[in-house]
Amino acid sequence: MPKPREPFEARIEGFTHDGRGVIRVGGKVWFVEGALPDERVVVRPVRGTRSYSLGVAESILEPSVSRVTPRCAAFGVCGGCALQHLEYPKQLSFKKTNVVENLEVAGVTVPEEILELQARPWAYRRRARLGARMVPKKGGVLVGFRERRKSFITPLASCPVIHPSVDQVLGKIAGLISQLTIPDRIPQIEVAAGENGTALVFRHLSPLTEGDRRMLRGFGAEEQLLIYTQEKGPETAVPLDPGTTPELFYTLKAFDLDIWFSVTHFIQVNGAVNELIVELAVDWLAPREDSQVLDLFCGLGNFSLALARRAGRVLGIEGDSSLVKKAGENAAANGVANAEFQARDLFSDAVADWNPGAFSHVLVDPPRSGAIEALKTICTKVAPDALVYVSCNPATLARDAAYLTGPGGYQLTNLAVADMFPHTTHVESAALFVRAT
Repeated sequence: MPKPREPFEARIEGFTHDGRGVIRVGGKVWFVEGALPDERVVVRPVRGTRSYSLGVAESILEPSVSRVTPRCAAFGVCGGCALQHLEYPKQLSFKKTNVVENLEVAGVTVPEEILELQARPWAYRRRARLGARMVPKKGGVLVGFRERRKSFITPLASCPVIHPSVDQVLGKIAGLISQLTIPDRIPQIEVAAGENGTALVFRHLSPLTEGDRRMLRGFGAEEQLLIYTQEKGPETAVPLDPGTTPELFYTLKAFDLDIWFSVTHFIQVNGAVNELIVELAVDWLAPREDSQVLDLFCGLGNFSLALARRAGRVLGIEGDSSLVKKAGENAAANGVANAEFQARDLFSDAVADWNPGAFSHVLVDPPRSGAIEALKTICTKVAPDALVYVSCNPATLARDAAYLTGPGGYQLTNLAVADMFPHTTHVESAALFVRAT
């Protein structure tokens, strides 16, 4: 067994869900950054605990046939991507395996055929949060994503996964902040790209001067960007020029819908893959003119409004009241009269006492924590014919699927894995559950 700080050679045996190689040395598990399965590498130890150790692939002695040269020079340091060194088709295969293994461990029978949804793997990211920090020892203001597993900023002049409208100015933002009177008080810049423009939201911890505002305004005009400032929480994000700044929207073309959103509202980062998932969910549920559909965690109405184009009635439930308000406005803007929206906490104990009413179909699109409490209420009080579960976390999908296919009384009939976040280890999936007869 090698000494804790002495580099050693090893053959990588496996791959973790977060994209690290796995080896066993002297009965201890090692997780190795930058290594792929079947590679022989030199491991540089980083740190360890009694149960496992962490290392970095210092050099690749025998590369995997699936290894490719990362497109981004910052890969390996920047925390934005974890899989650029793995050829793209293998990335989706890795994510599918993650979803399937979680379901099987939970005792859920997986369909033989699993759909794969993907779009272009580059320049897809329409939402992002860039970090900013004044670091005099490194030349001044740094702007980029956080380093992998660290709080430091990786300075980026370009990013191959971010929306092109942001990529073309990424190398200029640090210089802009450096010229403000408070360069050390701008901790982050939110990015939001819509069909009709791209917004940058500058979070500032101290007041901006009128000169600062003129400088930001000039940058926005020159680069054709919408500039927002944010003094405190998300609700304080306001356009620099309120009267002339349009609201952003994205489209769901198959349903003739424009979904309007605020720069701080949640939207899926990958517009093309989002459209594919919405179309698949509506196809799977196949609502008719007399169908009553319940959409839980409905957000801006992303699924609700598409379903309303086919169903008789849709009720969207969301915990964030600002999203509920915007979903209603989106319904009105698109002439959708058969969709309504209500605010309700779907995580509180009170959800057990909630009686939603009669619905033939249900769609659930929860955050990473899943929807187990809400599903218990749905199964016992609604018992729809079909339920589509859209997930961003294979672990909670597996837990909730085990309940649905066990006490819930449903069968998992369809499964899809969607690459919402190419070159990262994040995986989106969708599952259709049909009530067992």
